[in-house]
Amino acid sequence: MKPPAPHLLLLRRHRHRHRHVSLSSSPDAGTASAASELVGALSSPPSPDAARDLNALLRRIGSDGLVSVLSSRPSPLSAASALRLLQHLLFNASSASAPAFSRTDDDLLTPRVSALLLPTLIADSSTITSARRLLSRLLRRYPISTTAEAVADAASIPSSDFLINTCITSPDPGSLCRATDAFRVLSSRGTSPSIRTCNALLEALGRAGQLDAARKVFDEMRTSRNVALNEYSYTAMIKALCKAGNIDAGFEMLAEFERAGQQATVVIYNVLMDALCKNGRVEEAFRLKGRMEEGKVTLSVVTFGILINGLARGERFGEVGMMLQEMERLGISRNEIIYNELIGWHCRKGHCSEAFRLFDEMVSKEMKPTAVAYNLIAKALCKEGEMERAERILEDMLSTGMTVHYDLFNTVVAWLIQRTRRLESVVSVTNKLVERAKYMKEATKVLRTMLDKGVELDIITYNTMIQGCCKDNKMEEAIELRDDMIRRGFKPDLFTFNTLLHAYCNLGKMEDSIHLLDQMKTEGLQPDIVSYGTIIDGYCKAKDIQKAKEYLAELMNRGLKPNVIVYNALIGGYGRNSDISGAINVLETMKYNGIQPNAVTYCCLIHWMCYDGLIEEAKYIFAQTREESIELGVIGYTIMIHGFCKLGKIDEAVKYFEEMHSRGISPNKLTYTTLMYAYCNSGNNEEASKLFDKMVSSGIIPDNISYNTLIARCSEVNSLDNAIELPAELSSGVLTQDDSLHNILVNAMNTPRRCQKDAASSVE
Repeated sequence: MKPPAPHLLLLRRHRHRHRHVSLSSSPDAGTASAASELVGALSSPPSPDAARDLNALLRRIGSDGLVSVLSSRPSPLSAASALRLLQHLLFNASSASAPAFSRTDDDLLTPRVSALLLPTLIADSSTITSARRLLSRLLRRYPISTTAEAVADAASIPSSDFLINTCITSPDPGSLCRATDAFRVLSSRGTSPSIRTCNALLEALGRAGQLDAARKVFDEMRTSRNVALNEYSYTAMIKALCKAGNIDAGFEMLAEFERAGQQATVVIYNVLMDALCKNGRVEEAFRLKGRMEEGKVTLSVVTFGILINGLARGERFGEVGMMLQEMERLGISRNEIIYNELIGWHCRKGHCSEAFRLFDEMVSKEMKPTAVAYNLIAKALCKEGEMERAERILEDMLSTGMTVHYDLFNTVVAWLIQRTRRLESVVSVTNKLVERAKYMKEATKVLRTMLDKGVELDIITYNTMIQGCCKDNKMEEAIELRDDMIRRGFKPDLFTFNTLLHAYCNLGKMEDSIHLLDQMKTEGLQPDIVSYGTIIDGYCKAKDIQKAKEYLAELMNRGLKPNVIVYNALIGGYGRNSDISGAINVLETMKYNGIQPNAVTYCCLIHWMCYDGLIEEAKYIFAQTREESIELGVIGYTIMIHGFCKLGKIDEAVKYFEEMHSRGISPNKLTYTTLMYAYCNSGNNEEASKLFDKMVSSGIIPDNISYNTLIARCSEVNSLDNAIELPAELSSGVLTQDDSLHNILVNAMNTPRRCQKDAASSVE
C-alpha cells in the first residue's frame, strides 16, 4: 500500500484543526515552506528558545506533515540535522517529565518518520549508533510488519539491509522469524534487500535448521526482479538442504545452478561431499571427487579433510594413507583439522606411537590441537604409562581454559596420589580446577573418589576444596567437607575458619559468622587480624557499627593492631550510617596510629560524602590526596563527577571530566553514563548524544543503562544511583591491593541514596 499523496495529508490535517494548523493555502507551497523552516530550525545553535521554536513547528505540521516534508525533499537531511531531529523527537517521546514547552501533543517519531531518517543516519559513520538505537526502538514498539512497511515505503536498500541484518544478529528468541517476515514485506513492496543480505538470511536460516523458511526466501529471491541469484545463494541453499538431510535435493539444486550456465565451485562440491561422508555414502563422495577433477575444479585441503574423515568413520584406514600421499603429490599441506582427525583416529585404534608423533609434529608447526585431541592424547599417554607427560598436558589444558574430561582428571590425580604420593601436585592441579568454578562438581567428585578408595588427603587439599565451594557460594558442601575432614582426623586450622567466615559475612549471615568465631576460640585457635577484619567488615556492611566497634575493641584487647583494611571497613560502616564525622575520625585515627590511608580509603570516604551531599568537603579531600601523592584514578574522578551531577552542578562535573583527559586517565562506562544522564536530565540531549558516540568510538561497549539513559532518560531521580557498578575498575590498577575493600566500595556505590532534595538541603 502506497503512502497518501501530499495533498491528502494536508486535507487530513485540515480536518483535525484541534491538533494541527494548515501549512498554507497551497499544499505544495505549504510543504516547501515547512521544509525550509525545519531545515532552518535544525541548523540554528542549540538553545531553549531554539527547542521551543522547533517544537512549535512540529506541533503545527504534525506527524503526517513531517512525513510529507521529509519525503518531498529533493535531497535527504544532513546527518547532523537528522541526528538533531531524532534527539528532539526521542526526548519528547520518552520523557513524561520533559519541560512543558518541549512536549508535543503526540509522538511524532512514527514508523514512517523513523524510516525516513534511517537512510541518512546509516550513511554516516558518526551517526550509525543512533540509527541502531532508532531501529531498536521501532522493533520494540511496533510489529515487524509495521516496521518493514515503513522501511519499504522509504525505498532505501541500505535501510532494508539494516533491518534484516539487525534481526539476523539479534540474540532475541524469534529474531530469525522476524527477519523472514520483514524480508517478505520488503520483497512484496519491491524494496528487497541487497543480494548480500538475502544470502546472509539464507545462511542464518540454514544454520538454524529452518529449511521451510529458507526455501520460501530462496523462491522469492528466484522470482524477484530486484535480486539476481548468485553462487552464494545456491551454496547457502544447498547447505540448508544437506543440513536437513535432504542431500538428493541438494544435488538437484546443483543441477539447476549448472543449467543456468554457472560453474560449481569447490565450496559447493565440499558441502555436498561432506554431507555424503557424514551419511556413510563415501563411495558417492569419491565419485563426486572424480567429477570435480573432470571439471577442472581444484581440490582444496578441506576436500581432503572431508574424505579422510569419511574414510576414518568407515574404518577404511588403508585408504587414508593414499589420501595423504595424494595431498603430498599435489603440494597440499595438512591443516589443523586433518591433524586433529588423524590424532583422534590413531588414539581410538590404539596406535599411540603414531598419535604421539602427529601430536608433536602438529605442535612443532605451531598448530593448535583441539580439546578433543588433547584429551585423547592424554588418555593414550595414561594407557601407555607415560603419566608425567599426561600430567604436563593436563596442566596445559587447565591453564589454557580447555575442557577436561572427568575421567582423565581422575586418572591423573589417582596416579599422583596412589603411586607417587605427590600431594603437592594434586593440590596444584586441584587449585587450577577450583579457579574455574564450573569444575567444582568434578573436583569434589575426585576428592570423594579418592576418599572412598582410602587415599589419605592432607589438610591443604581439604582447605582448597572448601575455599572453592565458598567462592561458589555452596556453603552446605563446604561445611560437609569440613565435617568430613574432622571425621578423618584432621583439625580445621585458621585458614579453614577464615575461609568460612569470609563466605558467611559476604552472604550477610552474621549469626553463623559469630558462631564460627566462638567455635575457633573453643577449639583453642586464636583469631587473627583476618578473622576480626572479616567480622568487622561484615557488621559494617550490615550497618551495625556498634557491633563492629565491639569486635574492634576485642581485636585490640587481644594485642592485635587494626590495619588499613579494618579502618577502611569502618569508614564504610560510618558512611552507610550517614555519620561522616565518624568516618573522618576513623581517617584521623588511622593516621595517628601510623597507618597510611590508601586509594580505597579516600574513594570510600569521598563517596559517602557525595552520598550525603557534602560535595565541597569531598572536593577538599580529593585535593588532599594530590598532596599525599595518592592517585584515585578513574574511580575517584567518577565519584566526584557523580556527586556534582547529583546536585545539578554539571559545569563542575565537566571540569573533573576534562581534568581526567588532561592527566591521561580514561573515563569508563560509568563515567560516561553518569554525565550523559545529567545532560539528559537538564534537557541537553545533544551533549548527551555526543558523549554516547564518544564512548562508543573509544571502544567502550554500551549496556542497557547507557542506552536507557540516552533514549528513555531514567524516569526516577535515583535510578542511576541504584544501577552503579564498578567491578572492572576495582579489580585492576590501584585498588587491587585490597580485596575486601573492593567489596566495600562496590556495596557503597550500590547503596540507594536519599532523595536529591535531602542531599541538596544538607549542603545548604
